[in-house]
Amino acid sequence: MATTADCRRPTATMRCPTCQHDNPAGQPFCAECGRRLAGTPADASAPATGQLPHETVLQDRYVITARLGEGGMGAVYRASDRRLSTVTWALKEMSQSAITGPLERQQAREAFRHEAEMLAGLNHPNLPRVTDHFEQDGKAYLVMEYVPGETLLSVLMREGLPQPPARVFAWLRQLCDVLEYLHAQQPPIIFRDLKPANIMLTPSGQIKLIDFGIARLFKPGQAHDTQAFGTVGYSAPEQYGRVQTDGRSDVYALGVLAHQLLTGHDPTLTPFRLPAARSLNPTLPLPLSDALARATDSDPDRRFASIGAFREALLGAASAPQAQALAPELSLSRPASEPYIQAGTRPLGQPQAQAISTGLANGSRWVGIVSASLMGLAALMVGGASLAGSAGGALAGFGYILAFGPLISGPVGLILGILALVQPNTASTLSGRRHAIVGIATGLATLLLCCAIGVLAGTSSVAGGE
Repeated sequence: MATTADCRRPTATMRCPTCQHDNPAGQPFCAECGRRLAGTPADASAPATGQLPHETVLQDRYVITARLGEGGMGAVYRASDRRLSTVTWALKEMSQSAITGPLERQQAREAFRHEAEMLAGLNHPNLPRVTDHFEQDGKAYLVMEYVPGETLLSVLMREGLPQPPARVFAWLRQLCDVLEYLHAQQPPIIFRDLKPANIMLTPSGQIKLIDFGIARLFKPGQAHDTQAFGTVGYSAPEQYGRVQTDGRSDVYALGVLAHQLLTGHDPTLTPFRLPAARSLNPTLPLPLSDALARATDSDPDRRFASIGAFREALLGAASAPQAQALAPELSLSRPASEPYIQAGTRPLGQPQAQAISTGLANGSRWVGIVSASLMGLAALMVGGASLAGSAGGALAGFGYILAFGPLISGPVGLILGILALVQPNTASTLSGRRHAIVGIATGLATLLLCCAIGVLAGTSSVAGGE
């Protein structure tokens, strides 16, 4: 009987996730157990993922007002509510760009529904609140709290790395709190994809974890995960099929993130082999570097057993101001009476993040700026004298004398900028690259201004000869 069924099985099939029976592609229900199969093709006339037009109405309630972003798990829109006019929602649309067959579509919808049901049962200040999920035009949608602000990835791309330790520990404190909350659920929820792109930072400084698309419920006794997911560099080795993931997998990811924020090292360049944090940033305390090394050990048994244990190690390793930032008794959010702070601004008294540069890059910048300024002043003197018809006068003479200094220092700033730009420690910081580029640009500008002075001098000599 089984052999006959195999011979008659169509080439395009869709496996039931409950009984593993193969059904013809497009069949709405499993022929063996009767489960509804979610793999029917989407309406071809429906817009592509992330392309819903402005003012589109979903479920006769949610009105699309803007597209907020698009990633591997789907697109996110901002939407107003016809029933609650004062409320703004974030609508997540399941991505179908990488889905090539009915079985993959069914698995993607199951993962999306899993995310919705998981988040709907959670209540924590560092998690977005989920209120609804639905399907329309062959696509799945998740309705959640709209979180103002930007991703941590956007902040780091704008401000550079490493970040000030006090600010990093303020973020780590909140991440420890929310991960401990997830791991305390029954069964525990393992996030599995902690990275800057999946962390929202509100204008008030509050962290929100987003994109639970690959989070999973821990199943005691299971030898390994059924699916390998994660972001290479941030995710623990066991997420790629070695053993089952548990809370220590999130310890690894949190350790990698802390390492990146404090050192500026990109973990995707050396997956599972992070350099010692102190070797990259000598200002970090040795106990802190050791704690990060233990948290990011490839062997789960050698890591901290829990997020709480990792938190305690960070508290013990950090200096007093940093420990205050990590202290569990501090409030997770700012008082409700505090005024709203626009993105890009900071509260009064809060230290502004400074992206660290290098001495060589900073030196090239200032040498170049001073050289270009002096050469520009010299050019104005010579040009003014030429226009006044006194190219051989005192004003022009002062201009020629003033130009000698930047004629030497300008090329020096240019060379220093080039040397700084090719150094790895400069290339790894946004401010370092900017300073080096400024030094190169102002050095070139100095040389161009010097050429302009030469042209003016030659023109004046010709005019005087005539």
